[in-house]
Amino acid sequence: MDIVEVAARKLADGYPVLLHDGVDRENEVDIVYRADVVTPDVVRNIRRIAGGLLCFVTRYEFGKILGIELQSRLLRKLALDKLVKLPSYGDEPAFSLWVNHVKVRTGIRDVDRSLTVRELAKIVSLIEKGHLEEACRKFYSDFYSPGHVPILLGRIGERRGHTELSLMLAEIAEISPALVICEILGDSTDVPTMDELKRLADKLNTVLVSGLEVEKYYVKNVVKK
Repeated sequence: MDIVEVAARKLADGYPVLLHDGVDRENEVDIVYRADVVTPDVVRNIRRIAGGLLCFVTRYEFGKILGIELQSRLLRKLALDKLVKLPSYGDEPAFSLWVNHVKVRTGIRDVDRSLTVRELAKIVSLIEKGHLEEACRKFYSDFYSPGHVPILLGRIGERRGHTELSLMLAEIAEISPALVICEILGDSTDVPTMDELKRLADKLNTVLVSGLEVEKYYVKNVVKK
C-alpha cells in the first residue's frame, strides 16, 4: 500500500500521523489527529510528544461561512499593517481567531482544549451537512474569543503548509476537514532528526509521511477525479 494511503487510513482510524512539510518550507514535522477523537489524554500526549502549538485546522471557506477571517487580514482592517509581515517561508499564515468553548474552566488545560477542539469539529460537521445557520448560531453561542485554541484556515491550491497538507490528507482519507496539528520540537534546541521521527512514528504505531508525497497523491487521485 502507498505510504500516503497508509497515513490516510491511520488518520481515519484515529491514530496520529507525522507529517513533514519539506526542507524548502519550515522543515518541520507536525503530529496530526482528526479533531473528533481528541480526548484529554490525546492533548496530554501531544503536549508531551510534540511540545509545539496545538491548533485546530479547517478549510478557509468554512471559516468564511462562520464569518471569520485570517488574522493578518483582520489586522489590516484595523490599520495595523505594520505588524503584518510574511514569515521566512514566504506566504500569509493560516491563523484566524483563537477560541475557547464556553464550558471550559481556564481554556488551556488538557480537558479544556480537548473539549474546545471536539466542539469545533461538530461545527465543521454541521457545515458539511449543509446546516449553515445552525453552525453559525452554535459557533457564536458556544465559543468565545480570545481563547486558547487557534483556528487555522487552510487554502489548498494557494498555500502549501502543514494546514493545507493535513487537509489534503483528510480529504484522501475521506474524513471531515476538522483536524488538530502540533509541531514536534524535540528535547534540544533543534528539531528532531528524521531517524528520531521515524522511531517515534513506530512507537506510535503510525507513519511519517512527506508533504510532497501527500501533495502528489492528492493531485493525482483527488483533484483529477
